Amino acid sequence: MANKFFRFLKRKRNIWFICILATLIFLSWLIFGWSKGSSPIQTGFATKQDLKETVLATGQVVSGTDLDLSFQASGIVRRVLVKEGDKVNAGQTIAYLDQSAGIASLVTAKGALAQAQANYDKLLAGTASEDIRIAQNSVDSAEQDLNNEYNEAVNTLNNAYIKIYNAHTFITKLQQDYFTASDQQGIKVSENRDVIGKGDTSIKGGIDAIKSGADKENIENAIFYAITHLNNVSSALKIIRDTVDDAGYYSKVLIADKSSIDTFRANINSALSDITTSQNSIASGKVALQKAENSLAQKTALPRQPDIDFQKAQILSAQGQVDSAQAILSNTLIIAPTSGTITQIDIKAGEHATALARIMVLQDIGNMHAEADVSEANIASLEIGQTIDYTLDALGPDKHFLGKVLTINPSSTIVSGVVNYKVKGSLDNIEKIKPGMTANMTILVAKKDNVLAVPSTSVINKNDKNYVRVIEDKKKKNFREIEVQTGLRGDGGLVEIISGLNEGQEIVTYIK
Repeated sequence: MANKFFRFLKRKRNIWFICILATLIFLSWLIFGWSKGSSPIQTGFATKQDLKETVLATGQVVSGTDLDLSFQASGIVRRVLVKEGDKVNAGQTIAYLDQSAGIASLVTAKGALAQAQANYDKLLAGTASEDIRIAQNSVDSAEQDLNNEYNEAVNTLNNAYIKIYNAHTFITKLQQDYFTASDQQGIKVSENRDVIGKGDTSIKGGIDAIKSGADKENIENAIFYAITHLNNVSSALKIIRDTVDDAGYYSKVLIADKSSIDTFRANINSALSDITTSQNSIASGKVALQKAENSLAQKTALPRQPDIDFQKAQILSAQGQVDSAQAILSNTLIIAPTSGTITQIDIKAGEHATALARIMVLQDIGNMHAEADVSEANIASLEIGQTIDYTLDALGPDKHFLGKVLTINPSSTIVSGVVNYKVKGSLDNIEKIKPGMTANMTILVAKKDNVLAVPSTSVINKNDKNYVRVIEDKKKKNFREIEVQTGLRGDGGLVEIISGLNEGQEIVTYIK
């Protein structure tokens, strides 16, 4: 019998038939046999419990101060004055770049400022008394030089008058000796003798005017007319000299007289040169005197407002250069903006630092808090001051720390398509807690002790009213719906029942 059964199993098709049959038998047992005797209604009881509603969030421990420090300029790092873990005070210099060029620029700018200030002070103080004395001496000297030129000009006029007078006397005698006839030559000599006589009279009148009132204007007028008449006399003597060489007089006039005419004309030209020189010297002397007087007036005058304003502008400009140089120099420093601890340094002395690139981190590890993103679904439940229960991954789930909600950021951020709000919570300063640790935050939204509560699955809502199905026949599991007033919805799927149920009543929690 057994052998027949094993031969039956060896057949492949029979093996598949047995497997299918066994599967059907097992499914029938699951559907009919296992559920036999189980109730389609699950029940529970209304009981007094402690309820609390919490919001869970995961964030990080953050330092109250968390600053990335950098240079404002690029350059070679000369020194780093701190190391990681050092505490620093606000205003403390903690690193600096090579400052040779910046210091040189600042010294130059300060020098320009000092010079501008000195010029301004000098302007307000006025010219030194010694400089004024020297300027006054220059005026006195120029006046004396000019007076000497005027006196020399008077002498030159007298000399010119004598030369014209002598020439006029000689030509008068020459006319009497050779040109008594009324021919053309005689008329020329007579007319030009009158020209010489007119010059003689004019210069004599000028000299007499000077003697009666020797002011500078009379001298200058006498010089002006003397130059005119000397030119006329020289021209007249030339005409007379040419006339004595005309036919009929060439051999008649003695060679000595001809030579005398040449001598008188040379004397007149010399006097003309001397008087012209005197005129130019007087003009130069007047210019020199005016220049000396202007210098004296400038040194003795009070400073003008435009000059004061200009010097003030120079000071402002120089101060701006100093401020600019100081700003450039300050860009080579890293100064702690606040007190804290250096927690990270990314550069060493001798390396090149790039402007605005982080080279160290300053944190206040004695003043830390936690920050977490809370979704919009839960943010409405949070308020400032709510209690937070912390656990830190680094310290294990059994160590708890308490804190309070400090701030709730009113602006949102979107993370993976979810709207979140930043929540900041206080955290006690404990040495083992470090910035950057993961913080698991349980925020207590509400809490009620010893209140009547049921599972949330037992509460059904119809037409905006809440009902609970209460068991009336415990054997048959018959129930009726009773309207209830709910309160706090706590963690663990529990709901507070304010009215409508009594403690110990059996209720339906689930119907298959």
